[in-house]
Amino acid sequence: MRNFFFLLKQGIRNIFRHPGNSLFSLCVMIAMIFIFISAYAIMININAFVKDAEETVGITVFFNEGLSEDQIKKIGEEIARNEEVLRMKYTSAEEAWEYYKSVYFDGNEKLAEGFADDNPLANSASYEVFVNDLSRQQAFARYIETIPGVRRVNYSNVVTEGLQNLARVLSAASLIIGGILLAVAVTLISNSVAMAISTRSEEIRIQRYLGATNGFIRTPFIIEGVIIGLLGAAIPLVLVRFLYPRVVENVRTQLISFSHIFSFLPVSEVLKLAIPAALILGVGIGLLGSLLSMKRHLKA
Repeated sequence: MRNFFFLLKQGIRNIFRHPGNSLFSLCVMIAMIFIFISAYAIMININAFVKDAEETVGITVFFNEGLSEDQIKKIGEEIARNEEVLRMKYTSAEEAWEYYKSVYFDGNEKLAEGFADDNPLANSASYEVFVNDLSRQQAFARYIETIPGVRRVNYSNVVTEGLQNLARVLSAASLIIGGILLAVAVTLISNSVAMAISTRSEEIRIQRYLGATNGFIRTPFIIEGVIIGLLGAAIPLVLVRFLYPRVVENVRTQLISFSHIFSFLPVSEVLKLAIPAALILGVGIGLLGSLLSMKRHLKA
């Protein structure tokens, strides 16, 4: 235990021997992991938006004039048998007319009495079909159009296609930027460790002369990289914890007209996987930088 605290102290001292280089390494690490967490938060929210859309954006199917309720329901049964279908909702012509009256004749109910014996929406019975995968909505809508008795199919996947395209662009951009910052972070940590090795070269030679093992000599440099990695992961996690709710609230304010469509995930849901992933990434980069530097500059 005494050796552990000694080695820990040496690792911390290594960081402060070259504070400028260590701080630069830490800043790059923070930027990289912050981009990683931000991209992850955006991705899971977009996935949640798409999932919500799958449950709220459907294909509306209308039928040829003169079809009976039984014929319409048989077509509905044929559609429901398809594995693409998540759920279906049937609206009869009478239900469509009642809804229309409640919306367009609100406060003027007497105007609707003239249609008491003549439903103007007699041929407006419809099914609303929700699919399991919105990316296949267009193909499934075209299949429904081929069913005999189907007059028209309405659907819109503009929003969901836009979200999916945005997710792909952000994913690619995050990978490119994150990859560049990853290489820079590993290089900087490696250089920081190399400078620490150079500064302590005389001390290392004395330790070898006194019989110190390779593990004893290498551990402070590994600790140096791990500490930078842990700090580089912890700081952006704290930033996301406090900034994410504010950003979400600001976006909701700016896009208030869409607030009934999209619901953002809570910060706890974002951090649930971001915390372990960021810590593993930070420690891994710190270890990799240290090990690469020791391999080049610290001979066994």
